[in-house]
Amino acid sequence: MICLTHVRVGVCLVVLCTVLAEKVEAQSAGATTAAIDGRVTDESSAALPGALVTATSPVLQGERTVVTNEGGAYRLPQLPPGDYTLTYQLQGFATLVRERQRLGVGFNATIDVQMQISTLEETLTVTGEAPVVDQRASRIVTNFDAEKLSSLPNARDLWSILGASPAVQLQRVDVGGSAAGTQTPYAAYDTKTDQHRPMVEGMVMTEGTGAAGFYYDYGSFEEVSVGTGSHSAEMGWPGVASAFVSKSGGNAYHGRVYVDYQTEGVQATNIDDSQIARGIQGGGGLDAQDTNRLNRYYDVNADVGGYIQKDKLWWYSSVRNQQIDVRYPNFPADIFTTKLHNVTGKATYTLSPNNKIVAYTQWGRKQQPNRLDTYLIGSSAAIHTTADSTWNQKYWGGVWKVDWNSVLNDLGFLELRAGQFAYDWPNHRNSDAPSIQDTGNNLIYGANREWALNRRRPQVHGALSLFKNGWVGSHNFKMGGEVFRETSEAIRGQPGASDPSGFPGDVLQRLNNGEPTEVYLFGAPTESINGLWTYASYLNDTWQPTNRMTLNLGLRYERYRSFLPAQQRLPGRFFTETLDFSAVEDVLTWNLWSPRVGVNFDLFGDGKTLVKVNYGQYWWNPGTGLASDVNTNSPDWFRRYAWADPNGSGLWEPGEEGTLLQSSGGEASTSLDPNLDDTYTREVAAWLEREIAANFGLRTGVVYRRIGNQYQQNNVNRPLSAYNVPVTVQDPGPDGDSRTPDDEGTFQAFDLSAAALELPTVDRTENVDGISEFWTWELSATRRLSGRWSMIAAFSYRWNYDFDDGYFGNTLRSETLPTTPTDLINTDEGRFNFQTWAFKLNGTYDGPWDLRFSPSYRYQSGQPFGRTFEVALNYGNQRILAEPIDTQRQDSINLIDLRVEKAITLVGARLTALIDLYNITNTNTEQNINWNSGTRYLFPSNIVGPRIVRFGVKFDW
Repeated sequence: MICLTHVRVGVCLVVLCTVLAEKVEAQSAGATTAAIDGRVTDESSAALPGALVTATSPVLQGERTVVTNEGGAYRLPQLPPGDYTLTYQLQGFATLVRERQRLGVGFNATIDVQMQISTLEETLTVTGEAPVVDQRASRIVTNFDAEKLSSLPNARDLWSILGASPAVQLQRVDVGGSAAGTQTPYAAYDTKTDQHRPMVEGMVMTEGTGAAGFYYDYGSFEEVSVGTGSHSAEMGWPGVASAFVSKSGGNAYHGRVYVDYQTEGVQATNIDDSQIARGIQGGGGLDAQDTNRLNRYYDVNADVGGYIQKDKLWWYSSVRNQQIDVRYPNFPADIFTTKLHNVTGKATYTLSPNNKIVAYTQWGRKQQPNRLDTYLIGSSAAIHTTADSTWNQKYWGGVWKVDWNSVLNDLGFLELRAGQFAYDWPNHRNSDAPSIQDTGNNLIYGANREWALNRRRPQVHGALSLFKNGWVGSHNFKMGGEVFRETSEAIRGQPGASDPSGFPGDVLQRLNNGEPTEVYLFGAPTESINGLWTYASYLNDTWQPTNRMTLNLGLRYERYRSFLPAQQRLPGRFFTETLDFSAVEDVLTWNLWSPRVGVNFDLFGDGKTLVKVNYGQYWWNPGTGLASDVNTNSPDWFRRYAWADPNGSGLWEPGEEGTLLQSSGGEASTSLDPNLDDTYTREVAAWLEREIAANFGLRTGVVYRRIGNQYQQNNVNRPLSAYNVPVTVQDPGPDGDSRTPDDEGTFQAFDLSAAALELPTVDRTENVDGISEFWTWELSATRRLSGRWSMIAAFSYRWNYDFDDGYFGNTLRSETLPTTPTDLINTDEGRFNFQTWAFKLNGTYDGPWDLRFSPSYRYQSGQPFGRTFEVALNYGNQRILAEPIDTQRQDSINLIDLRVEKAITLVGARLTALIDLYNITNTNTEQNINWNSGTRYLFPSNIVGPRIVRFGVKFDW
């Protein structure tokens, strides 16, 4: 449990600001809500105090009212996202009604109105002219409401939404569900695919520090927002912040059933002769042309909501069942099946007009009988010729929360939230055949291993918003904090089983283009438990010194404390002792401060053209990985040896191991630099936002990011200076064979000195010099549905000066930053310099006869790359970049999709038939190819799916 003493800093801030407040009003949007503010004036622009402002909406229990103050200002906080009707009333003036005022989650809509003098009971109505520019906030965000989510032609998951969001680039693009059920790395404004913050109903769902936790019930969400940068102090991490807000019940019973289905016969083939020549092969009774197709796909999603007591107690529930049967070029042996199941529940109870309690839960199940991950080669690059080498995954994850939201009359707006995100993730091997992985040609033979990871993250969040006039303008104060206690339990092998091994016999043989090179001797079973306490508090002031300028001034404090619970390692084949490890309550503690500064300036004073300039410092969340790095009870106990298979059997036998190259696990194997600093991202951004017309906004800007203080595990007995024995290595050319005519010269590499080679492995987690930098220019346009059409269009161009260990499943070196002189070959002192760009366009058009057309176009530049090759040096296999990474480029991705819907109105219901067309041009762009010289050089391990036709139906009542 989370102890209340851990939130003392946040409580002190709340108490301090409450004491300082005099006459205050509630502030802005919460984690799952939106807000409205503005001024009411007469036709001469004189303030109108005492005007009654009323907000009503189908998503709001009851109605919300506020009276304008002496300056004519009003504010309506804590509003669920949705469409609102605002009514303005004052004696002697005509009543003004503004209908269809769209509020997205986290959006602060500034709505200034002028009321006309009238002696009659007169009502003036304005429809659909909702603001699209947030005059108060600095962050860059795109919102998708339920109608937009329902119309997008996609596989109905988080990555489909990210694929439609400006600036976000995905490593693998989905075509009609070809990648559904697979965590696809993504990034915005840099290449880093972690440090993201997906949130469901305000609960942080990151699996580790970047992935989505589990696969969500797409049909259950009322709104999704995707924030890519310029975050306020509420956001601790520098990545993408995605917020999912669930549907609620209502004052009428309502529901939806969504079904779509597809068989193999309603799609094309797109494997060509060039791809077959580079290694695409058939399998499982199919020709090579059939290895990149959906065998079957279906998605059934049903929800229902309503009330127990109108305007008092609402309820909502949803279930989903989705199955994707697909064939991949790197797994021709069998159908790759993914089964996803979800159940969701939500209850909303209004204690009083200003106090609300929300309870929510969602759970998800994922099953993959043939998951493709391996120990040495990434899932998108590994080539599995049989099902024996895959995992059988059975995953179960979920989230629950209870929150209390309160509008404290004229004191402020308070939100408190508590709950937990958790999952159990076991993977079982599918055979007992000896394990062999060839890192030269990415071929996998034999069994995978027994592997499991279980995670728990109980969490508490709280925030108080206040408004204050008279201190050189107006101020919106928001202060809050959060506390997490996260633990991860990494299990290798099967403790307590008759065969506790991880890999069969706890042995993994490594090859390079068919030649034996190394052997790993593992210790199993193991159970490594690692933890992290996170405490955070923040104070943010949205200050308006003038009507045309807004300053967003924020300061965030974060305290990360890594810890290790008491644990034990059981004996195995190669590590025969039982070892007990005492708890370590404080492995390392960081106390970190992050300033955020934003300036918004209204160029023409009409609230339609804003310049926004922002600066932010972000500290990286270390997750439980930092504790794992220094845990002497390592998740993976092993000894890695040179191995040449002297008897030619193809398998390691006792006594064949050569030089010890690396070891992991045990007291002497790992340490922590006591002066270790946390990694940071610094961001500077400048934006111009313009409301072109009602519901239509344009944005352009430049973002610069700098990443420093990066750290990793290095063997302190093998510094760069110890690699001092010159060795000339032959580039074997694309075929990987140094005896053929395509050889391309030699490179100067370095062996490890004899003295260093004899020293044991002592891994130390330490900072490494090296700054990654990124520049991005972005142009985007958004139009809400109005006048029969909507649109999101975006173009981004990014310059990357990056330290990384690989891209698109291809390994370039063993660690993120260089550890040997050979890692520097054909780089900019270890950095990889290249450019990427992307364009995306999606929208809807409501045509005649209740036909809706929703086209989508996605363009993403191909990943630049350079050929690599592996050599065996005296310290182990080393990959060498034979040419700079921008020498070649994979093909760019061009995809056109279309959804066509026809609605039929029934009594009290609506039936909609839909047809989806994916990859209309039937492009066969390769998303992942093998960069390494050898028999599988340029092998296309992942190709975008072929043209698909899918049919579905929606029934709303």
